[in-house]
Amino acid sequence: MNRRLRSAILLIIGGVLGIVPVLAANLFMRDFVRSQAEERLSLAADRLLLNVEQVVQESIDVISLLPHRSRPSCTASIRKQFHLLQIRHHVLHDIGLLNDDRELYCSSLRGEVKFQVRSKPVTSQVDHLSFQSVYDDISRKQGLLVAWRVAENVSIAAFIPDDHLILNSMPIEYASASSASVMLATGSVLVETSPEIRYRKKSPFAVFDPDPAWTRDLIKTIARSSRYPVMIWAGVPFETVWMTFSGAMDLINGLAILIGAMIMFFFVRLSVKKEPPSYSIEEGIKKREFIPYYQPVIDIQTGRLAGCEVLVRWRKPDGSILSPGSFIDTAEATGLAMPMTTLLIEQVEEDLSEAYAAHPQLKAGINLFNRHFDDLGIVGDIERIFGNSGVRFNQLMFEVTERQPLDNLDRARAIIARIQALGSKVALDDAGTGHGGFAYLQKLGMDVIKIDKLFVDSIEPGVEMVPIVDSLTNMAMGMGMTVVAEGVETEPQLDYLRSIGVHQAQGYLFAPALPAKAYLELIDAIGGMAGKDDKVSGDAQGPEDYRATQSDQMVQSVANF
Repeated sequence: MNRRLRSAILLIIGGVLGIVPVLAANLFMRDFVRSQAEERLSLAADRLLLNVEQVVQESIDVISLLPHRSRPSCTASIRKQFHLLQIRHHVLHDIGLLNDDRELYCSSLRGEVKFQVRSKPVTSQVDHLSFQSVYDDISRKQGLLVAWRVAENVSIAAFIPDDHLILNSMPIEYASASSASVMLATGSVLVETSPEIRYRKKSPFAVFDPDPAWTRDLIKTIARSSRYPVMIWAGVPFETVWMTFSGAMDLINGLAILIGAMIMFFFVRLSVKKEPPSYSIEEGIKKREFIPYYQPVIDIQTGRLAGCEVLVRWRKPDGSILSPGSFIDTAEATGLAMPMTTLLIEQVEEDLSEAYAAHPQLKAGINLFNRHFDDLGIVGDIERIFGNSGVRFNQLMFEVTERQPLDNLDRARAIIARIQALGSKVALDDAGTGHGGFAYLQKLGMDVIKIDKLFVDSIEPGVEMVPIVDSLTNMAMGMGMTVVAEGVETEPQLDYLRSIGVHQAQGYLFAPALPAKAYLELIDAIGGMAGKDDKVSGDAQGPEDYRATQSDQMVQSVANF
């Protein structure tokens, strides 16, 4: 091969090697930029949806405070009540009584308001709530009309103007070119924004031609509410997003000719999408891999088996068992703790139905998370799962943890009251270690307080006072609450807790969390102790000695088991 031919071949190879990495980098970057924009747009839409859900929930909360269980009359008193609520809740433009002609009479602002209907009413998960796009001619406001039907042809309604359905959560670097809409599930637009709309509001008398780039090659996403018939549509032109990466592309194009192989390696590595940590948890829920374990709870004053606390475990396909510490934080952060809890209590009903029907004195404590107190869904699940079960409602105790704060204590109190109305108890778990503290005890109407292991660990042999444990116990008893100590591991801890009047305890001194089969065998072995005759001869021992003896025998029975 002569030198000229060899040089030509080398030039061709060099040119190809110089061009291919640039083309590959550009193709890769386009996909990368699109995926990043889609992800960020999806997060922005989720934030917008959360804002809308909070505004809608606030309007429903306001209506729920009004007399909605009978046909209200338009009196001066109720008009004043409407007016005070409208002032207090600034997201609501008007509150009043609504007839089927969409006329708001007894309005908080004026006598009567006739809305222009922009869409058909859409019902939510409950039939008495409806949502509709309307226009108020007087205030010249378009928005959402939330109506709670209370009688034939009469609803209590709240009007949310479009300027309170916030549309300002787009990523700042391409916010000026983005478009977004809040819509009903039927597609009716409640409020929308776009570059053209914003321009016309800013310069209403200007004459201009809309830029075709505003609607060309849009990256789009839709976020749908699982609670209300509303959704968010959001879009941004790909060209706008691409321009935000122009500096990075200049650098990549400059380096691509010299380090083409590294760019290709970078492309391969970045093109592999890793599943998010929540993916395996979601799959585990679908495959019913999350199972309940049962930690016995002992009545340390009588020596009886009081019941159990239900604890979640992840049984992997290979048979290994994972503790909650390896997955519960992710489940809470992603909302997967909700379906996980539903799966768990369905299994609890299946496991315990027969045994608990035979031992009505036994209880089962089930942990709930902060999101369970956003709506009444958990109450419906309890009624559905345990309504025709051998496990009675009064054998259930639902534990509220302080690990994540409750967003709305008033709503949480209403949900807790509904649970208690079924006959179930509600306990404050990990008392004193989290966000709510004593405010939860004061505002939520708890029945039981559980002293966290952190405080029980401070009980040492020979100790005469443990201030925090003593204070929690005295306060709970003063409020008529049952006291349960967690994490009891030593005899001195048991003796001290018994001496200060703590009612029940759980921990490794008695037994670890047990699989269903072992717990049911424990009930068969010692669960019947509650039915035995507690009477003893007065000459043999006193009541206090007898209770201590019974408790010690129970501890030994569980330990032997």
